[in-house]
Amino acid sequence: MTITQQYALDLYRAARRGEPAPPAPGREDWRTVRELREYRAARPAARPSAGLRERLAGLLRRRGSAVRRGDLPDPGQEGGGRGHDVVGRPVQCG
Repeated sequence: MTITQQYALDLYRAARRGEPAPPAPGREDWRTVRELREYRAARPAARPSAGLRERLAGLLRRRGSAVRRGDLPDPGQEGGGRGHDVVGRPVQCG
């Protein structure tokens, strides 16, 4: 159904019920856009919740401490599970 058909149907319903006619399509668009812009400007900027920040900080602390403790294998070390090419063969220097 097009906008024009919907508007004609709304006009018909309003006339049958004795209600005032709805505004024509497109008539109030600029006012609506302006109100939306003002609403967004008046809202405070969205910030991540405190819980999310705490979880990210904890994750970064844990990852950083694993590197400092030496829990992660050295990428150049043989048998460390790293140093493979795309197919999965061990990388050999030549």
